[in-house]
Amino acid sequence: MNRQEVHIVGAGPSGLAAALYLARAGLKPVVFEQAHDIGARFHGDFQGLENWSTGEEVTEMLAALGIERNFRCVPNDTGAVFGPSGQRTDLNTERPLFYLVERGNGPASLDRGLKRQAEKAGAEFRFGVRMEEAQADKVIVATGPRTPSAVARGLVFETSHPDGFYAFLGDHLAPQGYAYMLVHEGRATLATCLFEEFDRAQSHFEQTLRTALDVIEFDIHAPQSFGGYVDFGLRRPWTRNDRFYYVGERAGLQDALWGFGLRYALRSGMLAARAIAMGEDYGALVEEHLVGRLKSSLANRVLFNRLGNHGYGWALQRLSSVDVVSLLQRHHQPSSAKDVLYDIGRRLHPTRRERACGKETCSCLWCECGAADDHTSPCEDVRTAGESAS
Repeated sequence: MNRQEVHIVGAGPSGLAAALYLARAGLKPVVFEQAHDIGARFHGDFQGLENWSTGEEVTEMLAALGIERNFRCVPNDTGAVFGPSGQRTDLNTERPLFYLVERGNGPASLDRGLKRQAEKAGAEFRFGVRMEEAQADKVIVATGPRTPSAVARGLVFETSHPDGFYAFLGDHLAPQGYAYMLVHEGRATLATCLFEEFDRAQSHFEQTLRTALDVIEFDIHAPQSFGGYVDFGLRRPWTRNDRFYYVGERAGLQDALWGFGLRYALRSGMLAARAIAMGEDYGALVEEHLVGRLKSSLANRVLFNRLGNHGYGWALQRLSSVDVVSLLQRHHQPSSAKDVLYDIGRRLHPTRRERACGKETCSCLWCECGAADDHTSPCEDVRTAGESAS
């Protein structure tokens, strides 16, 4: 019996998670990636798989999704945050705040681990291919962020500094954002994440580097610069023409507070694959499993934007006397107050719509044909306040 072929465009975490589910469900996923290897955007950068937005532990989530931990996945429950004036607040949590993962094409990376699992299940990969038009009846679009809601500049390097994680708050380092340093087994990632002043990202990173060297004192060897951006503009509808299924940051399914969106990427890929394999409504699944907390994260972004340097100091004082994971988990719970703040946030952070091709029967992966709602015209390049969150 011929297996139904499903095309997946993009080999990031959401596309790989979708390929794994589809292959195990007996379908034939074919993953197209324009780069020539997995994880090409990254250089062994350390990132965090957050463990605070729900009561479900990361390890429980991965097991529920059927994802083996054949990649670096290190729990972190102690660390320090430095405020705008350099004051240090040590964090201790009852459960891991996040799990450190590696990105890129290294043997221990999340990307490589997911690819190995998908290949073992029967997924096919085609690298060095840029897809412009769909060639299958069902297509999962996992092409990553379209426009920058926040940008990052950073450095990966070798160091003799002990393992640990550090965060930095201050508008002189990361306007309306944060900076961080993750160290594990002789390697480190230092980065600043900005939600404003994108054109000054490099100068903000340089200030972050000077500050980190002053307060932590570490050595740097074999440094390599990197940069990137995230997109948290929710883009309903999640499907188009009952053929295209949008996942991960391509759909704006990204945390708007601090950009920790790997949980959403993995789960959205699985949900799209489940909808195709089981004949379910992907849009309804996204609304049920993801949208509430994504809306809360944009509401939290509205509150965070109002803190400023003075507010950061106040927040750190509070963090020093509470369990951070429990506090963040409460703030990610949907509520009527969060809905009001979400409505404010989607106007402050509007979603950019793409131009439509205008063809009667569109099979393009890159335009917005068929994705118009009451707030947008499919034939114009506009910004809408109608659907923006994450």
